[in-house]
Amino acid sequence: MNLKFKYFRESLKLVWQSAPGWTSANIAISVLRSFLPLLLIWLLKNLIDKLTLAVSEKSPGGLPDIIWLIILVVIIWFVNEASSDLGNYIRKKQSVRLETHMYGLIHAKSVKLDLLNFEHSLYFDALSRASREAPWRPNSILNNVVSLFRSFLSLLLMAGLLAALHWAIAILLLVVNIPGIWLRLHYADTLYNFQREQTPEQRKTAYFNWLLTGDRPSREIRLFGLGEYFTNLFNRSFLKTREEEINIIRKRTGIEMISDLVKAGAVLLTLIFVAHRTISGELTLGRMTMFVLAFRQGMIYIKDLLSSVASLYEDSLFIGDIFEFLHLEEKIKALPPVKEIREFRSEIEVKDLSFTYPGNKSGTINEVSFSIKKGEVIAIVGPNGAGKSTLVRLLCRLYDPDSGSILMDGTDLKNLDPEQYRKLLSVVFQDFMLYNLGAGENIRLGNVEKTNPAEDIEASAKKTGIHDLINGLPDGYSTTIGNLFSDSRELSWGEWQKLALSRALFRDAPVLILDEPSSALDADTEYEIFSRFREIIRGRTSILISHRFTNVSLADRIIVLEKGKITETGTHDELMKNKGTYYIMYTKQSGRFMK
Repeated sequence: MNLKFKYFRESLKLVWQSAPGWTSANIAISVLRSFLPLLLIWLLKNLIDKLTLAVSEKSPGGLPDIIWLIILVVIIWFVNEASSDLGNYIRKKQSVRLETHMYGLIHAKSVKLDLLNFEHSLYFDALSRASREAPWRPNSILNNVVSLFRSFLSLLLMAGLLAALHWAIAILLLVVNIPGIWLRLHYADTLYNFQREQTPEQRKTAYFNWLLTGDRPSREIRLFGLGEYFTNLFNRSFLKTREEEINIIRKRTGIEMISDLVKAGAVLLTLIFVAHRTISGELTLGRMTMFVLAFRQGMIYIKDLLSSVASLYEDSLFIGDIFEFLHLEEKIKALPPVKEIREFRSEIEVKDLSFTYPGNKSGTINEVSFSIKKGEVIAIVGPNGAGKSTLVRLLCRLYDPDSGSILMDGTDLKNLDPEQYRKLLSVVFQDFMLYNLGAGENIRLGNVEKTNPAEDIEASAKKTGIHDLINGLPDGYSTTIGNLFSDSRELSWGEWQKLALSRALFRDAPVLILDEPSSALDADTEYEIFSRFREIIRGRTSILISHRFTNVSLADRIIVLEKGKITETGTHDELMKNKGTYYIMYTKQSGRFMK
């Protein structure tokens, strides 16, 4: 319970931080609307009594007073309706501000979280729940608290009015609504537990939907005729969650109908009592109308009150999902003693590095040690699954090793601010990103902090040989690339790879890491780039990972990685003389090309 109250406080704080002005306006207009119905009922009572008196006396003399009462009734009715509409607008404005704020928190957290989180299905479950609840759940807490206060205040006013008729009517108003609150609380737990358990299944449903509607799977879906197969899988997954949810709601609806029947009985008793008092002359028609309307309004207010209590209880269950995600620990951070780093001066040293992915029994990297001098070109080669891409992520400090260390100029990466350190690196990953943005913007993303980047963007594009293609597009460097938006131009995979390489060069970082940078390039482009590779990377320390051994032979030193361990190190000529793993792989590849 203490944790729930803590989450309430944190949620209300988030709402206030996102839009203090709109939050204040929401509270103010809710308080105003608490008094208007009572005022309207009182005016209607006076109006009916005046009309009854005028009819009984057959005297038109009271007509001016009646007209003024009618005008006041209309004014209060208008203010009540207008305040309702204005309240909806205020809540919408506040909701938009809060959604923006909450998405900002989720996106900021997601960007900061360790890359290793993306290897866990539990992370995606937490993200899915947080994304589902974060945009609106804190606002729901505020609205329910405001509604609770407004309904309680209005209920007190109506109950006080009904007590003037008979104290039993006020008690009856409260008692008949008790089953409703129990019902909401009971099924709030049931629905929450159900939805939490169904998160993996809901993500599976979303995945099947993506397979049927997404761009990447569209070709194989059609080629292999998989549309009906995945449609069946989607329907099975979708209906599994929905049918169970409907069964829970069906049971709740049955009990709600019994609760409504009890309330109808209370209305019946109240109407009989009021009718009897009116016929006996104890109540005027105006007072009768006032008490009937008051009882009706009281039923509405107590329903709103109990609904707000139940909704707050539901919120207390679901709000934890948001803070569960926001409170995930970020382990990739600078550890004391924290040191500044602004440039790469001499050497990167890898010492006894080991790393195992969560859930794996065998290590991906096992006691790897090597060094890279400033200005040196290092190539890392090995069969698939040798750990080459994992080693790149460790060098970028996207992962922290299980043991061992990586040092830049004698300082352990763990003692450096990750963002500051990564500014010294530029990387083309094997699974590089395809940004559906302008061609020039695609390159500029390598360093968005650079001012007046136009000349450097073109220079980077010229180095990779994509400048002429971009220049020939309808809007040149402003042309949107990809196929998601209108007025865009799709590129071939090789052209995308040139764009990614241009982005890496534009970053102008002292350390350049290329993970399979030519996998999608045609032979002519690959030859053009690697024939002047030294010129392109001039002044940079480079790490090249490639399966194409004709390219890695350009390196100053080649490191052979097998099953997460270094088995050979040397120049191309030295490794060829050793006739080890590198020699076997090189001769097989070059022999295949010769044939």
